[in-house]
Amino acid sequence: MRMKHKKMTGALLAAIMAASLLAGCSSNGTNHNNSGAEPGAAASPSATAGEKNEAPVEITWGIHFQAAGVVENSEVQKWLEQKFNVKIKPVKVTDASIASGEVPDIFMLGDPANVSAYQNQGVLSSIDPSMLKEKMPEYYADIEKNSKLFQTVTFNNELWAIPMFIDEKKPYDLGMLWRKDWLTNVGIAKTPESLEEFEQAVYAFAEKDPDQNGQKDTYGLTGTATSTWSSGFYSVFGAFGVEPTMWHERGGEIVNGSVLPETKEALAKLRQWYADGVIDPEFITDTQDSYRKKLYNGRIGVIEEQIAKAALPESATITEMKSLNPEAELAFAKNPVGPGGSGSWNWGVKSNFVVFGSKVADQPEKLEKLFEILRAQSSDEETINMTSLGVKGTHWDFAESGAASGATKFLAGFEKQEQRDQQGIRLFSLGNITMQAYREKYSNPALHEAIQTYSDSPSWTDALLFSALPSDGKYKADLTSLMQKYFAQIISGEIPLEDFDKFVTEWKARGGDELTKEANEMYQAQFKN
Repeated sequence: MRMKHKKMTGALLAAIMAASLLAGCSSNGTNHNNSGAEPGAAASPSATAGEKNEAPVEITWGIHFQAAGVVENSEVQKWLEQKFNVKIKPVKVTDASIASGEVPDIFMLGDPANVSAYQNQGVLSSIDPSMLKEKMPEYYADIEKNSKLFQTVTFNNELWAIPMFIDEKKPYDLGMLWRKDWLTNVGIAKTPESLEEFEQAVYAFAEKDPDQNGQKDTYGLTGTATSTWSSGFYSVFGAFGVEPTMWHERGGEIVNGSVLPETKEALAKLRQWYADGVIDPEFITDTQDSYRKKLYNGRIGVIEEQIAKAALPESATITEMKSLNPEAELAFAKNPVGPGGSGSWNWGVKSNFVVFGSKVADQPEKLEKLFEILRAQSSDEETINMTSLGVKGTHWDFAESGAASGATKFLAGFEKQEQRDQQGIRLFSLGNITMQAYREKYSNPALHEAIQTYSDSPSWTDALLFSALPSDGKYKADLTSLMQKYFAQIISGEIPLEDFDKFVTEWKARGGDELTKEANEMYQAQFKN
C-alpha cells in the first residue's frame, strides 16, 4: 500500500464554513429507514480470543457531524471497544480543531470539495484502492457499481476518501412539508401543486391569519441565506429549472447554476415575495435548524424537507413537530411545478465520505484495525445495528410485531435523536457505508412508496457529482460568498434586480470563467457518457 503523510501547512481555508465542510447529504445515517435514522439490531459483542490478550488499539474517532457534541463512554462506545479490542477517544470535528492539529484517525466529510480542502492542508492519508478492495470486499462490490464516485475524491492520481452511495430509493430527495391546518384555515383544500398555487398559499399564510390568533405575525416561508445553497428556496429555483452553485449540462456544455438567466427569474419571484411580506425577513440569518423550528412554532407555513424525514406519520420531523405542537396538522407534497419543471437540491448517488487522518499512514496496526471496523460497519449486521439503532427491544424494534426485517421504530424514551445520542447511537455510525443487501433487508415499503410518490427523481443533479475542481480552493469559497451577498441583497430589495447582471460579470472575472473551463474539461474526461 502506498500512502502519503503531508505536514500541516497552515490553517484551513478561512472562508470555508464548518457546516459546509462537514455536512453534505443531510441525514442521520443510512438511507433506508422510515424516520431518517438508521435501522438495526444488536447483541453483546465478543472479541476474538487472540485479541483479548493484546493491548487495545487507541483510536481517535470523529463523531457523526450532525451530533451536537461528544458523549464520553456511551453504551455504543463501550460495545465497540469490547468487540474490536480498541480504546476510543470520541471527538467533535471542527475547522478549529483540525487547524490546531487535532486530526482524528477516522471521520466523515460531506463533499468532495471538503476532502480536497483537507487533503491540500496535509491532514489526510491517501488510500490504496487495492487495499480497500481487499479489506472491504463486500462493500467494494457495491460501490464499484457507482465507480464515478471514486473519481470525485481522486486527486493527483491518489484516492483520499472512501465514498458512500445513495441507492435508487432516494430518501434524501426533498419535497414540501405544509401546515395542513393553516391551508384549511385560509380556505385552501389541497396542497399546492403548481408554482402559482404555491404562491397563493404562502401569500395567504402571510395575509389571512392562518393561526387565527388575530395578529399579523406569520409568514409564508423562509430560507437560509447563510448556508451554501440557500435551502428553503431550492424548490423555487427548481421550478425555474436551475439550482445555484450546481453544475448543469446544457447542450453538451457545463454551466453553473448561479449565473443562468433562469436564476435571475427565480430571484425576481423571491424578491417580489419578500417585498410583499411573504418571506420572513430573518431568512438572511436563519439556519436549517431554525427554519424547522419556525414551522413547529407557527411562524411560517411550509418548509422543504427530506422525504424520509417527513412523508410518513412516524418520520422524524413529524414526530418532533407533534411533540412540540400536538394540535398542528401536517401534509407532505411534491415540489411545485413552474416554467422550468419541478425539482430541488438533488445529491444523485453521492453520499458522504470516510477519511483517515494523516498520522494513520505511519501506523499500519491502526490502519488494519480501522479497516476491520469499516468492514463490519458495512457488512456485519450486528455492528451496523448497534451503531445505528442500539439494542433491539431496548432502543428500537421492528415496526411490525414479530417481524425480522422491514421498517423499524424507536421505542419510548428514544424517539428523539438527542436521547439516542446520549447512548452513543449515531455518534459512531458511518451511515451509507452499508451494503445494498443490508439496506434491502431493512427497507420500509411505505417509505419506498412515498419516495415514488413525492420524489422528482430522476431529475438533474450536479453534472460532476460535486467533484472538486483543480481551482476550487482558489475561487470557490469567494464565489459562494459573492453569490450569497448578491442574492440576499437582491431578494431583500437592498439592490436592484438588474444588479444580477453585474454579479454574473463579477463572478466570471473572479474565477468563475476558469472554473467553468475546468468543469467542462472534467466533464469531457470523466463524466460524459
